[in-house]
Amino acid sequence: MTAPLDGKLALVTGGGVRVGRAISVGLAEVGADVAIHYRRSRDEAERAALEVRSGGRRSVTIEGDLAQPEDCRRIVADAVGALGGLDFLVHSAANFQRASLEDTDETLWDSAMDVNARAGFLMAREAAPTLRARRGRIVLVSDFLAESPARNYLAHSVSKAAVEGLVRALAIALAPDVAVNGVAPGTVLPPEGTPAEEVERLARRLPAKRIGSTADVAATVVFLCAGPAFLTGQVIRVDGGRSIV
Repeated sequence: MTAPLDGKLALVTGGGVRVGRAISVGLAEVGADVAIHYRRSRDEAERAALEVRSGGRRSVTIEGDLAQPEDCRRIVADAVGALGGLDFLVHSAANFQRASLEDTDETLWDSAMDVNARAGFLMAREAAPTLRARRGRIVLVSDFLAESPARNYLAHSVSKAAVEGLVRALAIALAPDVAVNGVAPGTVLPPEGTPAEEVERLARRLPAKRIGSTADVAATVVFLCAGPAFLTGQVIRVDGGRSIV
């Protein structure tokens, strides 16, 4: 049976680690060839690309600093050149810096906004011609802090709220040719060193009674790439019900 994304071409930022890796592999498992972006995690990106290729799909790795506008444009151009086009742009890469209000200076603020929000805009603008021509999709990864900010994550929370605004604005700007949606994970990967009892406490607070997995997020991205193009301008909260309690 033909895979639903057979012959499709995807670029995933931060595609070699954590949620991004799951997205890269998940898209490949249903037929897509994948360009995997990384900044520092070259070895992890190469391993993810090898896993994609072992399933019979093409994959390339592309280095770049998403805080630099010229790199954002080049990453898209390199992906289009290597794959021969682009059907899906998935912006998963992000920084996640903890800081009090007093320690949130303009450098930290700009870093969050540049990588988490501006990069998605710049890459979408660069990819727009090929995405329009191929009736493609864009998926931007937000998180629950966009809707429920947490103390000591001010810049990150605001940058992710900007991501969700970008989803809606791009859905209008690129309509009717390109569907644009977002995914907002809840607790999926607790920070390393989080005690097991803390993880269990977090799970008990959720209607789903478990924390999420990277596979949950990846499956949602695959749905947004393979599902109905009539779905656009939406942010799906993959949070085990956190946002309704």
